[in-house]
Amino acid sequence: RLAGVLDGAPKILAPVRGQPYIAFLLSWLRRFGARRVIFCLGHLAEQVEAWLANHPQDGMRIETVREPEPAGTAGALRYAAPKLQAAQVMVLNGDSFIDGDLVAFLDDFHAAGASAAVMCVEVPDTSRYGRVELDENGWITRFAEKDPAASGAGYINAGVYLFSRAFLAGSAVLAAASLEREVFAAAAPGTIRGYATLGTFHDIGTPESLAAAAGILSPFLPTAPGRTMP
Repeated sequence: RLAGVLDGAPKILAPVRGQPYIAFLLSWLRRFGARRVIFCLGHLAEQVEAWLANHPQDGMRIETVREPEPAGTAGALRYAAPKLQAAQVMVLNGDSFIDGDLVAFLDDFHAAGASAAVMCVEVPDTSRYGRVELDENGWITRFAEKDPAASGAGYINAGVYLFSRAFLAGSAVLAAASLEREVFAAAAPGTIRGYATLGTFHDIGTPESLAAAAGILSPFLPTAPGRTMP
């Protein structure tokens, strides 16, 4: 959808206020104390690697993993598995933003004893994204596919996840291509945590949303240290 706009660049290098989106994303992560980031790369990976090589990130260790062939969101994590070190892993989409509190998300994950969690955001119309339904205790009961007929306000998957290493090593992830369609949608109700936030959500996946990104994301450019993750 962005082929005519990006002129041969990957989405994560799309320009936002004169900077590639990757710069904004890394700056935002640094505000929460992120010290090590692994990029799962596929299409046009060499451009991302070149940008990272030319823009070292103070206080952050950046690593990359290339997919030899398209493997989906679950497959990308499998390729990155040998580099994972922590007991839990935070995973983010590279073409969307949510100004949710990553520290509070991690705290909720630990307090609930979850092995997998999805940050969810409330939007006025879920039809473009697919709806996520939560019970009164914050556990996900259903992932509904995109449905133009099922419009209206509700929660959607905001593209930020927490997983235990054991969950990532489980058979559901090992056999899947898509986290969203094969792992999450197939999970038994009440087994995946949903952390609900009311923050601003924006994706850059269409020419219109990319054009709007500068105005929407500018208030979130970090100007001071934020809350940090352990």
